Amino acid sequence: MKSRMAKAQFEKIYEKYFDTVYRVCFMFFHGSTADTEDAVQTTFLKYLESGPEPGPEEGEHIKAWLIVTASNTCRSMLRKHSRRDLTLDSAAKKSVGPSYSETLDAVMSLPEKERTAVYMCLYEGYTAAQAAKYMGCRENTVHSYIHRARKKLRKQLGE
Repeated sequence: MKSRMAKAQFEKIYEKYFDTVYRVCFMFFHGSTADTEDAVQTTFLKYLESGPEPGPEEGEHIKAWLIVTASNTCRSMLRKHSRRDLTLDSAAKKSVGPSYSETLDAVMSLPEKERTAVYMCLYEGYTAAQAAKYMGCRENTVHSYIHRARKKLRKQLGE
């Protein structure tokens, strides 16, 4: 743990943002508890190793950093999972997770950038400008992602 980050400070950040990071990871893994927990743990370990510098907007910066890092961690884990060769027998033995709402399934089916923009802006309350900053794109691009996502969701879920 970096010397600048005391144990108490990390525990405070962990308690404050655990639910947010968990929801991000849960969305990527469609409710797979084990993968979700692994991704959450990895995200917070990455924070310990190279967490954002404290600053005047510390809370929002840390939250956004954790959301983006959690998303990147999940994508990386999914790439590794997709490369594993599974036999048909082992795949048949896999249990199906808990059922999900139709809306969550529809959101999860969105392309990655649209899903991230929807999550940051509609679920976490970031403005498009804030989301753009953390996603590394322009504000208008975030608006476009959300617009396209809404159109796709309306089509999937019905008007």
